[in-house]
Amino acid sequence: MTTRGEPRQILAPIGSGEVRIPAIVTVASGRAILFYDERPAPASGNGSDFNGLTMASDLPNPNKIRWMECSATGEWSTPRDLPTTLPAITSDACVGVDGDGFLHLACASSEGRVGYMDSRADCDRLQAILAWGPSPEDLRSTDLTDELYRETGADALFATSGSTVSFDGAVLIPYVVRIGEETHIRVVALRAGRIEWISDPLVGPEGVLLDETTLTVWDGRVVANCRLQGFEGRGAGGRYLAWGDGCSWAGGYLWECEDPGCNAKAMGDLFVHPHSLSARERGSILRLTPPWEGAVHADCVASLGFGGFGYSDAILSGDEAVVVFERDCGLWEAVVRVNEAPVS
Repeated sequence: MTTRGEPRQILAPIGSGEVRIPAIVTVASGRAILFYDERPAPASGNGSDFNGLTMASDLPNPNKIRWMECSATGEWSTPRDLPTTLPAITSDACVGVDGDGFLHLACASSEGRVGYMDSRADCDRLQAILAWGPSPEDLRSTDLTDELYRETGADALFATSGSTVSFDGAVLIPYVVRIGEETHIRVVALRAGRIEWISDPLVGPEGVLLDETTLTVWDGRVVANCRLQGFEGRGAGGRYLAWGDGCSWAGGYLWECEDPGCNAKAMGDLFVHPHSLSARERGSILRLTPPWEGAVHADCVASLGFGGFGYSDAILSGDEAVVVFERDCGLWEAVVRVNEAPVS
């Protein structure tokens, strides 16, 4: 493994709050854009503490998505706000670029002061917002709440944060859908700000509920790499990989691995996640064998050290991966060469 220096902090929290939820994307013009949540200090607890209902800094905390741009020399710009066409409260950006070059940003909002666990189909609902346009400075806002809740029958839903892929010209957004106490994944295909199709439900094996999901295109297949739902240790120790054409699913594999239960990033056969059973730490880049060929085998091609490693995202630039991840209530960056032999 080769790194351009050690991991470095690129964004510190303001006061006692947090910056979280990185989503990094290369837009059509070639600019590398990082979206993130600016989260003021919650009334009690830390954003990484689970209190039985929602994370202490989750919506309906008054969060907002901001963005930065990376220069050609690798330096990040001053943070900027999203256009005022979006709701004032936004969180958990999922970003991708369609075949026409339009940036799509799906996020959650909670003007009604309701969170994911409190949302109900026939009552107050966590809002599903889409922003799209040619650049982060020029985004228009669309409220997809009514359409998505009607088409999925959800009590609650949200787009998995981080960057996502396009397939056949459409941006594929993975949504976690809760109906009652059960959860599954639906992929929503978007192009030029419109929904083209919504996938069949992606359901885990019996007794396994699926949560935040990262999508990639691998050997011509759309592959979903899903977190197992659970908190305080439940949901750790495995992930679920499914494959198909994005609209329907041809197979799935329950992969036992050292994972604490966290969002992650898949890029073809590369997988970025916290490589630990007990905590969000020990960030690693793994190279996986295809799940449709049998048991998944993983080689570690890069280790990002023993420190904290929470929600993360990454993009490939030549033979390097640019990884942005949560640590110490801020955001950190590591640039890693990934085309070398596995780490022993």
